[in-house]
Amino acid sequence: MAQLTHKDLYSLEEYSRIRPEFRAKVMAHKKNRRIDLGEHVVLFFEDRLVMHYQIQEMLKAEKIFDAQGIQEELDAYNRLIPDGTNWKATMMSQYAD
Repeated sequence: MAQLTHKDLYSLEEYSRIRPEFRAKVMAHKKNRRIDLGEHVVLFFEDRLVMHYQIQEMLKAEKIFDAQGIQEELDAYNRLIPDGTNWKATMMSQYAD
């Protein structure tokens, strides 16, 4: 899969406008990308759409709009996009306390 670039991302203003629709799309997409491994461990299999969402959320939360900050987020999250020859997952440990 292709890596995300600056051109793929929405401006903060545009993302704010489309966020509810985009988030709903991604949440529906993620439902089939989750595997529970016992009571406390979950794997989430990542892809380009999910990473696009993650980057947009980080940019929004941190109010990142400068080119260097955006590139740092791209560099961090692009590593989690499978390249077509592998799978990539995030492992989450979940405990009440």
